[in-house]
Amino acid sequence: MPVLLLALLLIGCGSAPADVSAREAPAQTPAPVPTGAPAREAPAADEQPAEHGNVLVLCFSATGTTKGVAEKIAALTGADLKEIEAAQPYTAEDLNYDDRATRATVEQNTPDARPEIANEISLDGYDTVYLGYPIWWGQAPRIMSTLVESRDFTGITVIPFCTSGSSDIGQSDDALAAQAGSGSWLQGRRFSGSVSEQELQTWIDETGKATGGSAMRLYINDDEVTVDWEDNESVRALLALCAEQPLVVETAAYGGFEQVGSIGQSLPRSDSQMTTQAGDVVLYAGDQIVLFYGSNSWAYTRLGRITDRDAVELAALLGGENVTVTIASGA
Repeated sequence: MPVLLLALLLIGCGSAPADVSAREAPAQTPAPVPTGAPAREAPAADEQPAEHGNVLVLCFSATGTTKGVAEKIAALTGADLKEIEAAQPYTAEDLNYDDRATRATVEQNTPDARPEIANEISLDGYDTVYLGYPIWWGQAPRIMSTLVESRDFTGITVIPFCTSGSSDIGQSDDALAAQAGSGSWLQGRRFSGSVSEQELQTWIDETGKATGGSAMRLYINDDEVTVDWEDNESVRALLALCAEQPLVVETAAYGGFEQVGSIGQSLPRSDSQMTTQAGDVVLYAGDQIVLFYGSNSWAYTRLGRITDRDAVELAALLGGENVTVTIASGA
């Protein structure tokens, strides 16, 4: 099993802000992904109750592109729509990536930058949040970090989406999930500003299946943990493998950050370079399952993420010499 050799992995995903230009901006190294749960923010006294049940579309949009996509998602889902408003609105000059002294460039190159939010945003009453933002210089705007670090997403399924001229969502959704430290975060999706309602509806249907209930149950020794499983070929093969009887995997600690064990046969794989966080469940080399209580950078196939335990609890569960991992059909 490889050791942690790529801790300074560069994610070459830089792009100009989607709301400004489709041209590529200079690639930037993503900010380190922090851990830890945020403090809960009390709702505003005048916050109105949800008008369309328990689904919210929440977005930040500097010049309207992301907001346009958010409005389509809200219309298709019948959800509430709220916009994150910057206390100091962004101008076209602020978003000029050709000038390294502009406001957005300086913020994106300053990992600790936290632009202030002007409006009150409460998540009370929602159990699903579609969270939208543009991609700026390969990352989510820093105001998104302001948001997720100051809200409690416990009990909420968060579905990120972004807009950009060409660059993918990269690891921006994973970074926000780690900064939030709470909630059940699905993998995000990138859209162009001109995305069709048909394409969005297909994606909404896919995420609906992902949030419709756990297809499998995972136990660490005798403790059941909640996992948000990916919707991919590897997970479907794993589900088939444990359909008749539970799959029991004896794992061993490795590197001070993971438990790894053989599942006895190879599964389909779609490896990609990633930096894992505590709670990630991945497939390594096609035939080994890995549960992380720390972090590592390598090529894996993502299987899911444990959502109901924090980093300290995961270290207590997984930090021993070895554990027994049992995966059973949720049917």
